[in-house]
Amino acid sequence: MTKEDCVTIYVTAESEDVAVHISTALVREKLIACANVQTGIRSIYEWDGVIQLDNEVAVTMKTVASHVDAVISKVKEMHSYGVPCITVSPIVDGNPEYLEWVARQTKA
Repeated sequence: MTKEDCVTIYVTAESEDVAVHISTALVREKLIACANVQTGIRSIYEWDGVIQLDNEVAVTMKTVASHVDAVISKVKEMHSYGVPCITVSPIVDGNPEYLEWVARQTKA
């Protein structure tokens, strides 16, 4: 297991309930090791030609790169948005013991 094998997945959701529901399912299925749900996010974007200002929550999920496709698929399946924000970033460095824990938690 190398640090390059771990990634964070960033997702926004319309409510804390939706974010917790999705995150719990992914942890239960061992697709992610953990998720941090942050409330109080204000999103500003254009959709269908109209500027939108919405309250959202942000979720930061930690997992291994080999689970990314499955996580994206499951989030899209469970999400309330037609086009949910899902982005993936590599973890370039970090606490080795934590990264090893992420790998252990995501083994099926």
